[in-house]
Amino acid sequence: MNVRNREPVPVGKQGRQQLICDLIATQEVHSQEQLVELLAERGVETTQTTLSRDLAELKVYKGPNGYALPNTDLTPAPTTNELKRALETLLVSIEQASNLVVLKTRPGRAQMIGYELDRSSLSRVVGTLAGDDTLFIATRSDADAADLIEELQELAGVRR
Repeated sequence: MNVRNREPVPVGKQGRQQLICDLIATQEVHSQEQLVELLAERGVETTQTTLSRDLAELKVYKGPNGYALPNTDLTPAPTTNELKRALETLLVSIEQASNLVVLKTRPGRAQMIGYELDRSSLSRVVGTLAGDDTLFIATRSDADAADLIEELQELAGVRR
């Protein structure tokens, strides 16, 4: 039996939304068109307008691996390799200002390093604030800032 010729299954909004969640949770879905097809294969006919409304109500967002449900992270797990690569190629200078570490980067690249730092598991990083070519990294103490500088210099391959 061709699933395309299957009779539509009458489901209410709640049933349709549950099926949408199940589909997104169990496989990569990259477009609304794909989701409409997956629903149709299960006998649930819907319009793209209704689907858009459902996705908004469910707070579904589109990540790098397709649609994702709230409170699920489908991005690849961070590694220090990405941070290392970013520092090696984009870091211009690094300096301590009390409990802050100030990085200077190539123009337009501070946010990229900030993103990688935020994703990293470096325990001394409390938070980051990035501009165009300057990144402020907050630490808990002056000593943590000094230790973080050493760690970042090592990752960047900078000789002290």
